[in-house]
Amino acid sequence: MQIRFCEISTILWVISPIATVLSLSLTSDEISSELIRNEDNLKRIEDIKHNIFFSDELSSSEYHDDLDMEMGIDGNYEWDLLIFTQQWPVTTCYHWREEDKNHACKLPADKEFWTVHGLWPTKKGHFGPSFCNKTAKFDIHLLDEIKDRLNHFWPDIDGESKGDWLWKHEWLKHGTCAAELEELDNELKYFSQGITWREGFELSKMLDSAGIHPDSNNTVVAIHTALLNGLGKNPSIHCLYDSKTDISYLEEIRICFDKELNATDCDGVKHGDAVSIDYPGGTVITNCHISKPVHYPSLVPNKRRQAEKKWKFPIVNLYKLLQFIMWFTL
Repeated sequence: MQIRFCEISTILWVISPIATVLSLSLTSDEISSELIRNEDNLKRIEDIKHNIFFSDELSSSEYHDDLDMEMGIDGNYEWDLLIFTQQWPVTTCYHWREEDKNHACKLPADKEFWTVHGLWPTKKGHFGPSFCNKTAKFDIHLLDEIKDRLNHFWPDIDGESKGDWLWKHEWLKHGTCAAELEELDNELKYFSQGITWREGFELSKMLDSAGIHPDSNNTVVAIHTALLNGLGKNPSIHCLYDSKTDISYLEEIRICFDKELNATDCDGVKHGDAVSIDYPGGTVITNCHISKPVHYPSLVPNKRRQAEKKWKFPIVNLYKLLQFIMWFTL
């Protein structure tokens, strides 16, 4: 695939981090990882969203601050839809383990159990909004009557987290925006709605009806078809791509709701690096590779390989380095 950069300055910006390799011994995968991370900032790459359908390599990012919800709308707190996100905990744990091999996870006991990640108000064509009431406080005692169900359906699977951090974060960042609706205008209503939707939209059953189970490999179109049959609306399907193994893992499924709390299509909603892809029979919103299998893991995959064959870049190989740079920037 050819990637063109529109400005000479951008080329120099890309070359700069690569040039540091002259004095280091790095693995080919480490170099690839650096380039992939830099792609996030190269907003002038032609058709990048139409040619690459996978998320960045497992890299440092805050799980709880999902990148596609991170930016607000410059003081405008209006929103159109609610994005209800369920995560596959095994994949989330894999992400954390790749960042820190000692990271602990608290996975559900049930094998086929999706958990709630969040309930996020969003405006079509924009990210966010978020933190709509900066004076708001979080009171865990307001959730006492549903705390057991929250721990079951909306748990903080981060073994490093303590107490009510996740719920506090979700309420202050997203709940304060959802509170525009009377049905969601306090902590108890907001989190209760998330539990209600989690109980009503059982992703495991929808996937199971199509023969899609943990430990299987499926196309994103097959996953989309199963979900569309179960939901009756177009969801957004998200994968986590590990470039070290060239495997895409099923990570999240997002369902959209209007302000009347009715399920609706997610078309027109920004989902980070997800794009709309037409295929015979429909349109799938995804960041998963459209033509490669998506793995639905039942166990956290093996930890990152430690031993890697290294690329050496002594001065005598400068010509080869320049050839590589020229190929990447054509």
